Amino acid sequence: MEIIAVNMPLAKRDEQLLQIEELINAKRKMLIDKQKKLRFISKQNKFLETVKNDYSKYYGYIMKQKREQIEALDLLNNYIHDLTISGKLSKHNIEDAKHEQLKILKELKNIQKGLDGIINDTNDITINLKQKNII
Repeated sequence: MEIIAVNMPLAKRDEQLLQIEELINAKRKMLIDKQKKLRFISKQNKFLETVKNDYSKYYGYIMKQKREQIEALDLLNNYIHDLTISGKLSKHNIEDAKHEQLKILKELKNIQKGLDGIINDTNDITINLKQKNII
C-alpha cells in the first residue's frame, strides 16, 4: 500500500483512505469472529471439564464398590475355607461349602473382569482424548 502524500490529488487520497478503512473494518470483523469462537470453545471446555469431573467421581465410586465386593467375597471365601478345614462340618456340609466356594470364586472372577473392563475403557478414553489434544 502506498503512503498517502500531502501533494497527492484529493480523489486519490480519498480512495486510499477508503481502502484503509475497508482493511480496518475487515480486521475488526476477523477479530470479533475470533473472539466469538474463543468464547464458544471456552464454554465447551468448561462443559467437558464438568463431564470429566462427573465421570471421575462415578469412576471412583464404582471402583470403590467393586473393590469392596471383592474384599467381602474374599473374606467369605476364607471363612468357608477355614470351616471346611476345621473339621466341624459334616461331609454334606463340606460339599455345600465347597459348592458355595466355587460360586464365590466365579463371582470374584466376574467382578474382577468388570473392574478390568472399566479400567481398560477408561484407559482407552484417556488415550483417545490425548490423541485429539483434548486433555
